Amino acid sequence: MTHREPWLPAVLTMVTCGVYYFYWQYVTTEELRDATGRDDINPLTDLLLTILCCGMWGIYVQYRNAQAVHGMFEARGAVHDDKSSFILILHALSLVNGMTGLFAMMMLQEEFNKAAQLSAGQGAFRQNAFGQNPPRAF
Repeated sequence: MTHREPWLPAVLTMVTCGVYYFYWQYVTTEELRDATGRDDINPLTDLLLTILCCGMWGIYVQYRNAQAVHGMFEARGAVHDDKSSFILILHALSLVNGMTGLFAMMMLQEEFNKAAQLSAGQGAFRQNAFGQNPPRAF
């Protein structure tokens, strides 16, 4: 998975009047599918359904992708908070105010970045519930 600044997709989505969102969704979903090996994640189908459903399918895609990232951490025994429900709530609120969806996007990109670090084998996520790394054996 590729590391991206969490604020960049939200800013580019605003600057391009939402067009960048479709690109970001496709690329990140494709990277997630490759990282997890899940066959049920299909970025092209997700993109087409998001366009056909006027963005509503994209809410589900971000929720599912957040769950898939959490599953990656669980599979490796790493401590991780599941943020998929909070991302879903932010998207539900964005139907009213229009802005919280961008915060959900930033939060999901941050989760993708953590998954990229986990896939790269960086051990920063093998922490206990207090955020401390376990002692190393010499």
